[in-house]
Amino acid sequence: MSNRWINKNIEKSYGFNLEKINLDVNRFHAIYFLDNISGSLLLSKKYTHNSRFSSHEDLISGFLNALNLFISEIKPESVNDEIQEVNFKESRILYERRGRLSVIAISKKTNLQVERVILHRIMEDFYYRFESAIRNFNGNIDPSILQYKKRLENMNLNTLFKFDVHL
Repeated sequence: MSNRWINKNIEKSYGFNLEKINLDVNRFHAIYFLDNISGSLLLSKKYTHNSRFSSHEDLISGFLNALNLFISEIKPESVNDEIQEVNFKESRILYERRGRLSVIAISKKTNLQVERVILHRIMEDFYYRFESAIRNFNGNIDPSILQYKKRLENMNLNTLFKFDVHL
């Protein structure tokens, strides 16, 4: 006898989307690593085979960087104010920055806190590995940076988020 309770209306009645809880599914469509000064794309990783993200990484990353620069221009009085996220109906664009490095992710809008923690940890890992190459970036991408894509391909990004049992 099975005690499984299947209720397809649980999302409607309690506000949970159980499909978005599945930890095997990646939370991101794509992640872009940019030089914040030049706007150059250092590395990108696509996680979905969606046609919206199928090509033109330079065009997409340039637009995302331009959006960040535009926000900076319309709020010049706040030096430390920068874009954090852009929300759409079914996705969001998240920004993380450290020094010259900007890491921008297009997420599937699963859980903002989890997505932010994962993106921050990826940014910190990337920055510490390539700090010298980032600080001294002259337009030439160090081959070791390109190798980081393999790390992203082999990493389950969901493991970067640890639940705080003290909450």
